[in-house]
Formats: sequence, C-alpha cells, structure tokens
Amino acid sequence: MAVLRRGGSASLFFIDGDIPSAQAPALSAALAEQRFRTIELAASEEVSFGWVTANDPSGESFELEDLDLDRAIWLQIRFDKKKLPQRWVAIYRAAAERAAGRKLNAKERKTLKEDLAEKLLPRVLPSVQIVDVLVEPKAKRAILFSTSKGAREEFVALWKRTFTGTDLLPADPFQWALHCKLAPEQRRYLEEAAPVKWPKQQRAPREGDAAEPEIDREFDDSEPSDSELSESERGDRELSDGEPNDREAALANSPESEES
Repeated sequence: MAVLRRGGSASLFFIDGDIPSAQAPALSAALAEQRFRTIELAASEEVSFGWVTANDPSGESFELEDLDLDRAIWLQIRFDKKKLPQRWVAIYRAAAERAAGRKLNAKERKTLKEDLAEKLLPRVLPSVQIVDVLVEPKAKRAILFSTSKGAREEFVALWKRTFTGTDLLPADPFQWALHCKLAPEQRRYLEEAAPVKWPKQQRAPREGDAAEPEIDREFDDSEPSDSELSESERGDRELSDGEPNDREAALANSPESEES
C-alpha cells in the first residue's frame, strides 16, 4: 500500500466554498472529469496534468479506500511533460552541418527540428512528476506538498476546474488572521487594515566595501553641516539664520553694546 511522505516543503491554502466529502459519489465523479490523461504516444511536445490516486497513478479509478483518510482526502496530481531531447537535436544538427560543409541557417534548423520531432517524439517517454495533496473538507484547508510556483499555479487552476464555484486562497498572514475566531468588530478592523511599507534600512559598512569619494571643499558649493563647523562658526550661523529683529536683539544684549 502507498504511503504519504512525511517530510518536505508544502503550501497551505484555505478553501473558499464547499466540496463533497470522500464518501460522496460526487467527489469521484468530479475527479474523474479532470483526471490525468496520458501523452505517452503523443507526436508533439506536450504537457499534461490531472488527478490520480496513490494506488492508481494512471488516473483510471478513484476508489474510496484510496481517497479516504478519515479527517482528510488524499489526492495526487500527476504532471507529465514530453519534450524533444536537446542532446539528440545537437547530434543530428552536427551531422547535417558536417554533410553540408557549412552551418545551417535558421530555416534549415527549424526544418530539421520539425523532422526530428515527427521521427523521435513518438518514441520518447515523457518525464513524470507526482505531487501529493491533502484536503480537509471540514477545516476547509488544502495542503499541496510543493512550493514550486508552477505547481502552485497549476494546482489552483486544476482545483477550479474540478470544484466549480470554489476557490483556493493562499495561507498568508492576512488569511490566517481572518480564519481565527475573531469578534465581528475585530474582523471589520482587520479587513480595513492596510499593509505597512517599512522604510528601507541602510546596511552597515563592511570590510572591503569601496570608500565614499572625498569631496574637494575648495570647489564644493554646498554648505557644511553643523558638525563640520567650529563653535564660533555655529554661533554665527545661528545669528545669520534668525530674523532681522532677532539679530538686532542679540547685538543689543552683547557685552560690547552695554559698554558703549
């Protein structure tokens, strides 16, 4: 008997809508409608994916004992991809160029590839990948045992075709919060919340980093910062930055003005 793998990466989704239970005939019918279909004898480059079970990877049957795991439904997605081997294309191209005594042009390379596809692809077996899926109908969760972007996208597309009227929502922090038992007021506040864009932090300089170019102050028109000024120069700047009345008041209160 097949065994569900116990390790590896996975992607969690929340199910929006209702799906049949493992015991319902509607589940087997929906899976059979979108089952895997072989491309073993295809004469062109193709990709095929669909539902299978662990005990029948051909996709021909969906027996209850293969699906039912008590609280969950065990499914599998089979991905087959048939592609012309590039190594064989290179071998045939080298032979053609050697016979012609020159490099093939673009049109000749295209014709060669089409001829090889017609000749070789019926004899080429597709690559096969099978990914496990656990579905919890009561908890409204689905676990895809892959984090590949392509596998995730194809899984969501296959799900929507199989269970029309439902959707899969990636389990990000926002969806996790929505699926907690929140009070109505808390849920409304959460739905109105917007993501925070954190400011970009500058990395501390490290050994080996290029030093910042020094500025030649002789030709620099920018004003120096307060830290670059002496105490007396900072005092002059504070006076010059003030309003005319402030400057007059500062001069009037100086010791020199009192002596005069």
